[in-house]
Amino acid sequence: MALSKKAAQKNKKNPGKSFFQGVKVELKKVIWPTRRELINYTVMVIVATIVVMAIIGVADGVFGQLFNLLRAVVG
Repeated sequence: MALSKKAAQKNKKNPGKSFFQGVKVELKKVIWPTRRELINYTVMVIVATIVVMAIIGVADGVFGQLFNLLRAVVG
């Protein structure tokens, strides 16, 4: 939305007002997820986080045992 010259000159005095008007306009364009979509996305993020956490935990345990074995053999 283009501002008229008069509005543009007025907003030079108060640029914060122009910013918040722009924010309001842009937020009206956002397509917000439904409650069901939000729940599904949240569950997917939690499950993915748990899976990645498990993979990193297993890898950490394996490498820890390998380094302990290597330390016993070498040191």
